[in-house]
Amino acid sequence: MNCTIRSIRPKNLKTTTCLVSFAAPLSQDTVADRALLPFIMEKSTEAYPSIELFHTPLEDLYDTNLYAGASKIGKEHVIQFQLEVVNDNLVGEDVLSQAIQLLEEVLLRPNVYDGAFQPLIVEQERRLQRQRIESVYDDKMRFAQQRLQEMLGGELAIPSLGTLEQLDHVTPKSLFNAYQSMIQNDRVDIYVVGDVDRQQVEQAFNPLESLGTRQPRRLPEPSRGEFKRLEEHQDIKQSKLHLAYAIDVDPRTEDAIRMQVVNGLFGGFPHSKLFMNVREKESLAYYAASQYSSLSRKLFVYAGIDASNQQKTEHIIEEQLIALQAGEFEDETLQQTKEMLFHQRRQLGDSPRQLIGWMSGADIRPFSLDEEMAIIESTTRDHVIALANEISLEAVYCLKGGEA
Repeated sequence: MNCTIRSIRPKNLKTTTCLVSFAAPLSQDTVADRALLPFIMEKSTEAYPSIELFHTPLEDLYDTNLYAGASKIGKEHVIQFQLEVVNDNLVGEDVLSQAIQLLEEVLLRPNVYDGAFQPLIVEQERRLQRQRIESVYDDKMRFAQQRLQEMLGGELAIPSLGTLEQLDHVTPKSLFNAYQSMIQNDRVDIYVVGDVDRQQVEQAFNPLESLGTRQPRRLPEPSRGEFKRLEEHQDIKQSKLHLAYAIDVDPRTEDAIRMQVVNGLFGGFPHSKLFMNVREKESLAYYAASQYSSLSRKLFVYAGIDASNQQKTEHIIEEQLIALQAGEFEDETLQQTKEMLFHQRRQLGDSPRQLIGWMSGADIRPFSLDEEMAIIESTTRDHVIALANEISLEAVYCLKGGEA
């Protein structure tokens, strides 16, 4: 079987969530077609050649929901199709298998003619995709993060939706070529969360067993490029300061779990150094936080500031990292950070989407949920200091407002 099925069976959920994921290497040449493809495919199929016709069987199956989209995860571009179905036990009917059959219609029998997707649907979705790409410019926090990633280069620099220029070259034929490549060459993973029988799920997904290839995940190599700085100006009130730090931590190791503790102390939670000192104590930022990306081997910091405070804010952020590297934090704060991370994991069972996200990450990390919690619990002050000293500033981007 080329595709892999993973399932978790919580007892408290009234729905079953299935996600089929297609992963391929990120590439400038394919990103625009792949980003548009799921929005085309979710609208109709060969048997249901219009939006209205396709929605009818979904509604008949107790308003089953089908979502599709694309994103970049590490070095890969991932297309996902997600089903949300009422639990069979609540309605006394095999809704799940029928819903999976509809999903298989989407994946195996798309609405194509003569080797191309339907031009009218493609043109409609291209207009919507253009709006999605343009909306990144309007969301200044997302725009600043995208510009920072462009500075870093490599796969990080490729927008998950592609660019407007790339979108202009997408055609019904190029989309069909992208579809064929996805079906034949992508790594296919299936995730199921719900109170279902695994044998039933495997049998329902049997028609997908020959899809794709079992290529391994593409993991990033350690990278510490030359320091880069870029400042740009727009007519906005609140400036956006974004920083990228390189971290030489293998995402498959215990240290990648411990880095979540380091990030929590630095800027991941409301009790963190960035929040307490940059935002609360110094009142330099409207918000200040950090995010750890294990697959990118990066730690990102972002803050909303007045342009006149940029230099001082950067200095205070630097001081917080130096303090962390020197072990200047309370034992109580370390324990509080662990408790916050424990709480996040305990809440996974209440959110199928988050649970699937954890399952996907667990494909890389060889740890169970309980083992991850044990690693967090065993993280010491010395662990934090050692890992904090692996963090080095790589790039600074500031989108300055008109008050500068």
